[in-house]
Amino acid sequence: MVLDILESTLLAVGFAVFASSIILYLKRTTDYRAVLMFWQAEMALSHREFIVNRIGIILMFMGIVLRFANSWMVA
Repeated sequence: MVLDILESTLLAVGFAVFASSIILYLKRTTDYRAVLMFWQAEMALSHREFIVNRIGIILMFMGIVLRFANSWMVA
């Protein structure tokens, strides 16, 4: 039960942190095209934006790993 809540929390917080890095980038550059075409790697993130971005990705990854761990513990 607690791990289910932690899993959802990590995913939600991770996504919010990741989205905040994109918002920081947009406030700094107003380059919406680079965000919409993210697969072309045109976004030049500042050091702060990069760190916030990676923290968000790590939190979401931890939520996904926890989801797999929960399903394996139940089985």
